[in-house]
Amino acid sequence: MSSPTVIYPPPGDDITGTAYKASAYKGPTGPLRHRCPLCRATGSQLLRCAGCHAFRYCSREHQIVDRPQHKFACNRIKKARRKLAKEDHRVRYATPDYMTPANAFETHVGRFWGLLNTRDYMRARFALAKQLLMLCTLDGVQEALEHLWDMLRLCRNDNMGLRNFVPTVMLRLDLDQECYDFMKWWATCDPDGHYDWGDMSLPFLNIHDADVLEVDVRNLKVTREVLAQSPLPFELRDQIERDVIRSPLSAKFQRESPETLLQIERRLLGHIIRGIGPAVVEANANFMFYLFDPDEALSFGPVSYSRGSWEEMAFAMQNSYATWWEMEGVLDLLNDARTCASRDSESEIEDRMQDEKIRKGRTAAEMLSDLSVERIWAYLDYAVENASNLGPWSERPSEQHTRENNEAWARATAEEAEDQDAILKAIALIEEEG
Repeated sequence: MSSPTVIYPPPGDDITGTAYKASAYKGPTGPLRHRCPLCRATGSQLLRCAGCHAFRYCSREHQIVDRPQHKFACNRIKKARRKLAKEDHRVRYATPDYMTPANAFETHVGRFWGLLNTRDYMRARFALAKQLLMLCTLDGVQEALEHLWDMLRLCRNDNMGLRNFVPTVMLRLDLDQECYDFMKWWATCDPDGHYDWGDMSLPFLNIHDADVLEVDVRNLKVTREVLAQSPLPFELRDQIERDVIRSPLSAKFQRESPETLLQIERRLLGHIIRGIGPAVVEANANFMFYLFDPDEALSFGPVSYSRGSWEEMAFAMQNSYATWWEMEGVLDLLNDARTCASRDSESEIEDRMQDEKIRKGRTAAEMLSDLSVERIWAYLDYAVENASNLGPWSERPSEQHTRENNEAWARATAEEAEDQDAILKAIALIEEEG
């Protein structure tokens, strides 16, 4: 696909002006809700901060108590809003000349980046959106998505690479269908490289309700196993099942049979293990390693990057880590898959340590850690089985698989030794007879 040129981040230019600490990406887990940061009270009736419009409190008392902690972020948001308002005024009331229209909002919608006087406006709007995303509040993330979406309307060519941010923001808001539609449009909009990005009459982001596989299957499976052990009324069981489903796409699976859920789960795993997982590794080999230890990447300041580089991984991590963090159980599932891979790979480390080309100066522990990440997708099915197991640790499917693998390896080793012994005896017999 021939896509528009991405110029974010420009070489040496820090659009956001901020390098955040890793802790800033780790807000509350679970779906975004209007919640008081002090007591975690939730609800739309909470009081909204009049300064940043992105934080809510259960009471004036809690707002006052939180003021020392909130003040820095609040002032930063207000500063970003003032900057955007200033740039908006400059574009809207520009003095026209041969390069500058009087009001680009009326004359150049869809082609903003082609005008030099709109670029500071676009940068200021993106900076505000990024600041709002870092608050990890429902108001902040919703407003950030509105900014990003409207910026794509103003600049179809997407020279700032906003299409790389929008999907993760949509996922944080549980807009799963919209996210898939968005990504599918960008992946298929220009198959032959002839899409005219300057022609505003062409279809733009016009894919809706594309077929996408849903991902709340495991929660439903486990919930049903738990509920099967309790004589609860049907109405209460039904409500509990609805509450464990996060994605709006997955609601229809509530009525599916256990056999159908298992089939869907296997199909999903196949997509991930054979398709998505390897694609992540191919796109940037650094990503999975730093997903488990992201602090260095999350604290990295903006600079230019090349495809597949460490710097590209850092930007991807900063863009997506809040989404990973907020999705309950996802990082736990990947960590368990890594643990399974590590346990099954321990027996190989001694031999690998003998080959310096493989070792590359690493310790045995470092080699095992790296190997566990490299093999994580091959063990994801173990982790999924473990997540559905309600029995003791010793009966986890991965433990059973490991025991079976070790027993099979021991049998194979014994058989190989017996065969070798038989061969040696045969050779000795032949030499004796000869």
